[in-house]
Amino acid sequence: MDIDPRLIAIDVDADDREPTEVYADQLTVIVDNLLAGYLRTPERTDAMLRRDGLTKSADRLVELFGAEWWQALRRENRS
Repeated sequence: MDIDPRLIAIDVDADDREPTEVYADQLTVIVDNLLAGYLRTPERTDAMLRRDGLTKSADRLVELFGAEWWQALRRENRS
């Protein structure tokens, strides 16, 4: 497993910053990596979110973009 270099950069100057700022920056990197993992293969995102117990997130994507929203995303990327 590779460590995101942004986390290392945050850790380097963590002693000179407020703990809440460090935490916020670290959380941003972690969430970014999670989202990137879920969206890497959009057609599997819904199933992955539901499998991991994030049904509200999966439902929200369907609510926002419609059922099988990844089909429209794929069409947009082709144009």
